[in-house]
Amino acid sequence: MPALVFRTLDRVINWTLALLMAAMVVVIAAQVWYRFVLNDPLDWSEEAGRYLFVWISFMGAAAGVRYQVHLGIDIIQKLASPATYRVVVILVNLIIQVFLVVVIYWGFRILAVIRFQTSPSMGISMVYPYLAVPVGSLFMLINSLRISWAAKTGAFLDRELQL
Repeated sequence: MPALVFRTLDRVINWTLALLMAAMVVVIAAQVWYRFVLNDPLDWSEEAGRYLFVWISFMGAAAGVRYQVHLGIDIIQKLASPATYRVVVILVNLIIQVFLVVVIYWGFRILAVIRFQTSPSMGISMVYPYLAVPVGSLFMLINSLRISWAAKTGAFLDRELQL
């Protein structure tokens, strides 16, 4: 059962990321078309592109944690025994998890502060762009916990993209 839930979570994150990127391409292409071809720039497109980019960054980081594609030093894996390497993976992920819990906590706390603020061009609540921080961090935390559990049990997660 957990394997199905996690596989579904991976797919939801990946498809959300793909849709966000497609939306950003459309918005930026429309911005270029209206500005340079029609000579009538859209006043909301830059802001929308920026907010989409923020969401892409945090959701992409969550996918990056899941597929373990973030920067790392692999010399420890090559030099240490498998048991030592598993301990290192668990300790590093524990540090990451503590950091992410703090980011999630303060990310949700800041939403209460900015809930009445609206964006200048689009007039939407700033909760929507700021929500990317705790939501993306929550997905990163879940994936980091998965990596720690996989290292503890000796069954490392596959790094193949799930669509």
